[in-house]
Amino acid sequence: MQEVTVKFKSAKTLEALLDLAKKFDMVIETKVPVQKKRDGDESQIPITFAEHPDVTTLAGIRKGREINPDDLREKAWGGRL
Repeated sequence: MQEVTVKFKSAKTLEALLDLAKKFDMVIETKVPVQKKRDGDESQIPITFAEHPDVTTLAGIRKGREINPDDLREKAWGGRL
């Protein structure tokens, strides 16, 4: 069996490849779990552990959100600090 490696950034691309695979009797092995998008949820980012992680996929994750270190500590630790 011949193999091809395809790299992509969008989860929509994976969904399209899986649909295409069904039509042409192909097998697609994924390292990233396939996630169905929830209605109105645009913020799902598949995160996996890798030998050479690409941290640029997290760029802009906090865009448009007011977050400061004190608030993060309070949410994470509550009154335990």
